Amino acid sequence: MQRWISPLLLVAVVFLVWPNNSPAPIIYRPGEGWSYESRDSVGKWRRDRAKSQLEVAREAVTKEDWKIVYKAARRIVHEWPLSDYAPQAQLLLAESFEKRGNDERAFKEYQNLLILYPQNVDYEDIQRRQIAIADRFLNGQRFKLWGRVPLFRSMRKTAGLYHDVVSLGPHSKEAPTAQMKIGLAWEKHAQGFHFSESERHKTYGRAVQAYKTASERYKESEEIASNALFAAGMAYQNQSLDAEYDQAVTIKSIDAYSDLITLYPEHQNIPDAKKRIDDMKLEQARGNFNIARYYEKRNKWRGAEIYYDQAYRLAPDSEYGEKSKQRLAEIKELADKGLDVKDAAP
Repeated sequence: MQRWISPLLLVAVVFLVWPNNSPAPIIYRPGEGWSYESRDSVGKWRRDRAKSQLEVAREAVTKEDWKIVYKAARRIVHEWPLSDYAPQAQLLLAESFEKRGNDERAFKEYQNLLILYPQNVDYEDIQRRQIAIADRFLNGQRFKLWGRVPLFRSMRKTAGLYHDVVSLGPHSKEAPTAQMKIGLAWEKHAQGFHFSESERHKTYGRAVQAYKTASERYKESEEIASNALFAAGMAYQNQSLDAEYDQAVTIKSIDAYSDLITLYPEHQNIPDAKKRIDDMKLEQARGNFNIARYYEKRNKWRGAEIYYDQAYRLAPDSEYGEKSKQRLAEIKELADKGLDVKDAAP
């Protein structure tokens, strides 16, 4: 038993003496959590009134001491959430995260600011800040593990950030921009990963839906609505090319471009839209011409005539249109002479 007395006494002495001599104790305060502070700074940033605490935070901003800004602002938000100083403290809390490189947490705190104190802040300015953060992720910035370790890029999460901006203020001045960028993020998501064809189809579908929402919800803005139609057409077109020529998607793309031409004939992208329609119709004509030849080689003449006719109607002045017109004429001529049309096979 005596063998245990000395070690126990030693542990007790260390336990009692260590807190008094530690140069940097870990402090816990209810509502604030744990903080790591030197002995000389313990309590120096704490005040008993919200107004005084905010003055500490503002002074720390001038010194760019964002750690103290974070501590002081968080204390106000937790201790005096209903005070007149809480909105400004919440703003400083969000800024402290952004200045320290934790964009994801900063975005969240800006969102909390708009939820808790929408009447006490410049709503559109805060949304612009949020969009600027989301833009950084859209341009390739990595999301961080625990707010510190850059780990991965995610267009899915980026689309979610823009969606949060829109969902909280769908009719604000900044919402249309965020809505358009939801579509752009989903397009990048589809292009950046190796999905199955069905999953990629769904992802492009989310992009198109985002653009369609922008066109319909903000149709009073000609710029937004027209740009959304053009973007939807491009998303459909990219999807059709990615899916090894999906004719149904190609038709939807042509329809979107056609709506743009009809509704906004002065839009700057009209020449590009017309060229894209011509290119897709040429691709459709090529597809129909090949199908017609497939039927013709198997003596399925009615099917061949249908697809030659479609190829000609889609692109009459193209190589496929001229060849289709020629084959239709040859088949009809032989049929008029009473010959078996299978004699007209190439």
